[in-house]
Amino acid sequence: MKLFNTCRYKLLSGSRLTKYLVYAAGEIVLVVIGILIALAINNWKQKKTEQTELNRIISIIEKDLKSDLKQANEAIELLKPSQNLITEILYNPNFKDSIRSCEDCRYILTASYIIKFNTKGIELLTNNTTNLKSKNKSVDSILSFYDKHSKADFQFKNELMVEEVINNMKYLRDNYDWYADYLAGECDDFCLDYFESKNYMNRLTFYALIFDDFLLNMEQYRLDLEKTIGFLNTD
Repeated sequence: MKLFNTCRYKLLSGSRLTKYLVYAAGEIVLVVIGILIALAINNWKQKKTEQTELNRIISIIEKDLKSDLKQANEAIELLKPSQNLITEILYNPNFKDSIRSCEDCRYILTASYIIKFNTKGIELLTNNTTNLKSKNKSVDSILSFYDKHSKADFQFKNELMVEEVINNMKYLRDNYDWYADYLAGECDDFCLDYFESKNYMNRLTFYALIFDDFLLNMEQYRLDLEKTIGFLNTD
């Protein structure tokens, strides 16, 4: 044991001590480099995984937006003729003489469209915590679009319009005997008298306020949808 300690002392003394320290430092450097390389590889894999997930979410959102655009087009196509007819009834003095013979005028207060826009993609994006979102132009465009067009606001206006339609139908049901025939597409003189009445005009005027606001928002929504989808396709 004493001999071993003596040899060890000689090894660590003089130039041999310097060589030993250099060797030990080299070992430490190699270990540190190995750790750094492992961390770099792990970070690269992590970022790649996060980017793949982010791309998947963006792809889902793009599908959502295209589906929403189709629905917006259907809504506008359905509601635009009704808006034009409401404008004629309320603001064209010459048209009032034609109301009695205007079959579409009798059902204008039943014009509505129940929307169901997609939210899966934007919910996934909102819950995604990767820092890559802040450096992605597609994400910036998507978030800007959804910040401008609140789903809750759309739903509120849509529900308000649908509720007004239901209220008008209930009013006719509870106050006029011709209601059942009216739903069947028949309208006698008493029925026609109502659609020339002040009550009908008042209800139509109020409904027009809700209707026009909803349709105006829908048209702007469609325009911004087209821009956002176009940007995602070229990004």
